[in-house]
Amino acid sequence: MIRILLTGEDWLDPSTLRVMFTVKNTGTAGYVRVIGSPWSFFRRMRILAAGQLVEDIDQYNRIHEMMHMFVAKESRENDAAEAFGQMWDEDKWYKNDPVIQTTWEGVRDSCTVLFKPLSGLLNQNKLIPLRFSPLTIELELVDSFAEPIISNFTTGTVNNTAKGFTAANSSQLWQIEQVQCKVDMCTLDNALHNSYVEHLLQGNSLPISYNTFVSQMQTIAGQNDVLVNVSRALTRLKSVFVTLHKDYNYGRKDWQGRKLWNDFFSPGYVDNSDSVLTIKPETEFEFQLQIGSKLFPEYPIRSHQEAFYQLKKTLGVQASAVHNFDINTKQYRDHRFVLGTDCEKVLDAGFTGVNTRAGDLMTVRLKYKSNGITPAASVTDATEISWWNNVHLADRIHIVLHSDQIMEIRSSGCQVYD
Repeated sequence: MIRILLTGEDWLDPSTLRVMFTVKNTGTAGYVRVIGSPWSFFRRMRILAAGQLVEDIDQYNRIHEMMHMFVAKESRENDAAEAFGQMWDEDKWYKNDPVIQTTWEGVRDSCTVLFKPLSGLLNQNKLIPLRFSPLTIELELVDSFAEPIISNFTTGTVNNTAKGFTAANSSQLWQIEQVQCKVDMCTLDNALHNSYVEHLLQGNSLPISYNTFVSQMQTIAGQNDVLVNVSRALTRLKSVFVTLHKDYNYGRKDWQGRKLWNDFFSPGYVDNSDSVLTIKPETEFEFQLQIGSKLFPEYPIRSHQEAFYQLKKTLGVQASAVHNFDINTKQYRDHRFVLGTDCEKVLDAGFTGVNTRAGDLMTVRLKYKSNGITPAASVTDATEISWWNNVHLADRIHIVLHSDQIMEIRSSGCQVYD
């Protein structure tokens, strides 16, 4: 657990906040080949204000990676300049090509990186008075050393020369050092500062509205008709994002970078994991969200195309010719498959989301059109045959609730309304 305390008499500008740390390679040879961005090292993040829990995001690295796909490619490349400089899910690195993969270097000795935490409180535009709401940021490291790095090795040959990732050229020993928080502080004029203090001492509050995420991961291995109940209730549910994950058991090179936090499995993955886009009816599905008697959408989503359209609506870019996100057609059918459902009464209007605290049961349903495919006659291993028979079925479903919340800052402390 890494804990950062931010306190003082000044006002914090959340738009400038970055978490910075140094990744050090403690191995004797080879690179620590980091797959993603700096947030891949953390599985959970909590933010407290004056001791009050404001945000608690489990599966943090997976949610941050998903939301990072929802910005333009150029913005992702700018973020990479503050991080390790490369993104594993770029097509040129993702292919089963040992020559290209050998050029994926990583950390030889040490590397200092920065990232902006995925926090609603730290992504809203109001300054935060640290005198009355000192912040504590808690980052919990991943459970395994292997999660943020290349840890599965296979070899290939080019002109009879061994290429690819091996234990000889890839270190699996790393540690994090010199964790810091970089942020701008604003000092107010004495008269203005005193007016805020007087406002709070008179029993009034400073409200800050923000968005946050609630995460639920569930195992669904072998199920063709998935029905999941969501137990968490929220006053203003904005939207719901549903993603899938599948375990990979064989040593293909294009699976080396697939981890629980960065692989958003699609039922059409097996036909689109190479350079060719393949659309097959048997890789489609049905998806629908139900809250009480209300269905979202009213008629089930029945294809990747419709799912992509609903995702654009959820992100608020369905009618924009300018704003876009970094997911193309083939990626959506391979490793960037996200189901999005907007639950607002008016699209993109704050605090118009559904109230799920009235006792209504929330249910997510996903039904596949096909169980899998018959493997080639040359496949004789029982485990591999079973895998191919269920190749379109995911092993886990991840449900993320996106909600509006309010934090009230008072002279006596902070209070959160969700």
